[in-house]
Amino acid sequence: MKICFVIPTLTSGGAERVAVTVLSALDSRHERMLYLFSGADGVYFDRIAPGVRVVVASKRSWLARLLELARFLRTTQPDIVMPFLSYFITAIAVWLSRVPARVVFNQGTPTTGFLEDPDFSWQQPLRRRVFAWMTRFFYRRADAVVVTSQGVADDLATRYGVPRAKLRVLHNPVDLEVIAAGAAEALNEPAGEGPVVVAVGRLAGVKNYPLFLAAIEQLNRSTPVHAWILGDGDERERLEQVAAQPPLAGRVRFLGFRQNPWAAIARADVFVLTSSYEGFGNVLIEAMACGTPVVATRSPGTIEIIEHGVNGLLVAHEPHAVAAAITQILTDRPLRDRLVARARLDVQHYAVPRVAERYGRLFQEMAA
Repeated sequence: MKICFVIPTLTSGGAERVAVTVLSALDSRHERMLYLFSGADGVYFDRIAPGVRVVVASKRSWLARLLELARFLRTTQPDIVMPFLSYFITAIAVWLSRVPARVVFNQGTPTTGFLEDPDFSWQQPLRRRVFAWMTRFFYRRADAVVVTSQGVADDLATRYGVPRAKLRVLHNPVDLEVIAAGAAEALNEPAGEGPVVVAVGRLAGVKNYPLFLAAIEQLNRSTPVHAWILGDGDERERLEQVAAQPPLAGRVRFLGFRQNPWAAIARADVFVLTSSYEGFGNVLIEAMACGTPVVATRSPGTIEIIEHGVNGLLVAHEPHAVAAAITQILTDRPLRDRLVARARLDVQHYAVPRVAERYGRLFQEMAA
């Protein structure tokens, strides 16, 4: 088969990493193409397999990009076209190219959550209505829609009328070998005295770091801990100001974005994810693979990964609930050991070869 993935850029996002990982892991007998609208600020180029053809668009306006992509598709004649993030422009380009390709969207987050995310401009009523209408129009006409969790599927089916027959739940892949190697690397960060709690992710509103900091503050009233936050984003300055105030002062360190976050995760006592919503939560799988017990707030993606009390702890979006779960792990060694042991087994389900095989079967089915 000829398989073409389309994505705007290769910046440090979850969709970008999934696109590179899946395409690189597909059977090398397929002709694999990665089409980018921009090659600037890419951080995942070094993870692209040698056999993958990378094409970067030369145009900048949306109309010129649309026409350029249509010409590319007409020339290469792919069997499968899978857009990540650039769903609408890709679907139109396939239609303009008149190529009989199967269009398979890849949706990583609940659309409703995305539209309500204050980090994006879709909160404006008119834009929300337009985007919702376009979602209903284009998603119903796609040949299939790959979603990362059942929660994302339910959102598209109930809120946007996407036929359930078109929805396929395929979990994101995690490169367990890369994580193991990264976790074994040295970490030049003094932990200080007491347990370490770590959080990783974009410093943005949807990740709800104020909840994380509130839980750490509450926790320090009875159990002194240190917190590491890995990631960058628009919220960093405001979060650093909050963390600089007593009683958090000196207890929270912002380590920035790191290509290898696993060295820090593996040396922490607890990993915590306090997002308002997650379509899946790759970083949860990565923490589980590092052997670090996890605490996560409930959302469509996290409940797909975590079985409460079995391979991690799921909690409400409240500081005392997060703090209580962290305390439970820190004080109950048998519970911690059980969670870690089961998590190491469960992450095998998300190993890259297994997920790539599921994608390959879907593409074969669609092409047939």
